[in-house]
Amino acid sequence: MLKVMELLRVNSFFQAQVVKRLNRFAVLVKKEGKLLKAHNTNSGRLKEFLTEGKTVLCLPKSGKKTDCQLFAVEDLKGLFAVTDTNLQMVAFEKAFLKGLLPWLSPSRWKLIRRNAPLGKNSLIDYLFRERGTEKPLYLEIKSAVLRSGDNFGMYPDCPTERGRKHLRELLENSSISGLLFVCALPSVEGFKPYCKGDEEICKLLKEAKERGLPVRAISLHFNPQKRAVVLENPDLRVEI
Repeated sequence: MLKVMELLRVNSFFQAQVVKRLNRFAVLVKKEGKLLKAHNTNSGRLKEFLTEGKTVLCLPKSGKKTDCQLFAVEDLKGLFAVTDTNLQMVAFEKAFLKGLLPWLSPSRWKLIRRNAPLGKNSLIDYLFRERGTEKPLYLEIKSAVLRSGDNFGMYPDCPTERGRKHLRELLENSSISGLLFVCALPSVEGFKPYCKGDEEICKLLKEAKERGLPVRAISLHFNPQKRAVVLENPDLRVEI
């Protein structure tokens, strides 16, 4: 059994209940009878999570458009799925810097920058370089917060032109690229694509496998008792 490892603490959060999703990036929530407009960074449909009455965790924020930041939704046994894609990225960076990812060791790879240009008008999430050789590694990260019936994290939960564009760019540069799925759900067995969400993404992932483009997955979640995002599996099984 893998040991759960703490990545980062999240303080000053509060619980609320979903009233309804207002639009792609805003959710109406209720805290102690008061209605608040919460910012949601995840552009997926999140139908299983953003339903009326669902318990969510939010961070206070000051702004004209929203009152708080929604970062997690209750999932299994009092544990929470991390739906905030920015927090997922920060958690990944912490895992890398702490040397918790066996396939991306900081003793071998150095992080150069975020949002690295690649190909025709694409920005890939991260650029790493291998120590000594300076070989580049362009790593794109995708959020997988849809749970399958057999307990796998899945992506995408809806059609995504942006996701297709990134995958095509990675395939054109497969010798220097990689893809990571963050299954931000507690107790998942592995990752697999959700073909009903976007059939083209499934085809591109199969092509990636055939070409030898590295496709990895990790699993993490939020533990409210520890007030922390924790890494559950640093090298999750991938089935394509």
